[in-house]
Amino acid sequence: ATLAASTQKQRELTLNVIPIEPQDITITSTYVGYVTPIKSVDLVPNVSGYIEDVFVQGGQDVKVGDNLVLIDQREYKAALNAAIAATTQAQANFNNAKVYYERIKKAGKKAISQTEFDNAKAEYLSALGNLEEAKANQAKAQVMYDYTVLQSSIDGVVGNVDLTKGNYVAPGSGALLSIIQYDPIRVVFSISDKEYLNEIAKQNGAPLFAGEKIMLKLSNGNLYKPLGEFKFTDNSIDKTTGSVAVYADFANPNHELMANAYVDVLLEKNVKDAVLVRQNYVVLAPDGNYVYTVKDNQLLKTPVTILDEQNGNYVLANRFAKGEYLVTDKVG
Repeated sequence: ATLAASTQKQRELTLNVIPIEPQDITITSTYVGYVTPIKSVDLVPNVSGYIEDVFVQGGQDVKVGDNLVLIDQREYKAALNAAIAATTQAQANFNNAKVYYERIKKAGKKAISQTEFDNAKAEYLSALGNLEEAKANQAKAQVMYDYTVLQSSIDGVVGNVDLTKGNYVAPGSGALLSIIQYDPIRVVFSISDKEYLNEIAKQNGAPLFAGEKIMLKLSNGNLYKPLGEFKFTDNSIDKTTGSVAVYADFANPNHELMANAYVDVLLEKNVKDAVLVRQNYVVLAPDGNYVYTVKDNQLLKTPVTILDEQNGNYVLANRFAKGEYLVTDKVG
């Protein structure tokens, strides 16, 4: 393009230009992520005793409420029966004391002395207290008895089971086995603070990563078929890396995603009406980024908005006029 530049006098400059071609651009960014369970449980006994039975084995799928381990119940059953008997006795004593107290109250002060009335009331209240204590002891004995059956609190997969009937276990024995939720499962990856701010600005109030695909590439190079669903970002930026953690959940019916595995996270987004420009054509300046363009034989310094980077190019928002050309030469 040959153009005229006028200061005090006109002079011609010859510059190389290329047409500006707006297009819809698919941008894929890659991050390193790791797989972690959404829920995991370590099964720890709340009572002491010998293992009576083990109902599961390693790798088994379990549901909430499934029985896993049974601890010898005889001691705790005996304690529960004794507590039930004590409650029954306390209930009978309370009923008698209540009947007598009600009779004394109806008799009136002319028929009985104040001392008899006070004693009847005291017996009634004492019996009530004993009954409440017995009920509390029975409830505690019931809880301890129920603890002899260890059940799953989540849906998941059982880890290694190294338990045998007759093993003695106690609350201080540590975890008997672990359960990990595998479907869905979570992947964590990090984006820079700059990417985080750009994402907020781009979504303009919508949820982060709305309209974007979150995909995984496995260690064998295969793409994982189910797409991820963005859940949340961490509540602070890592000071050492200047990045923020992103959490996304994936369906995992076949257990392809294993906890603690590393994966490549691919973020794919479509940018509409954008212009792909080599990075060396864009001037980065403190007061704003710009490119040189030519329109109607005039050299222009055109501000630009950088949306993203892709393979050595900048993705620019299309703010260019029709018939405007991009200058590919360096302009002094």
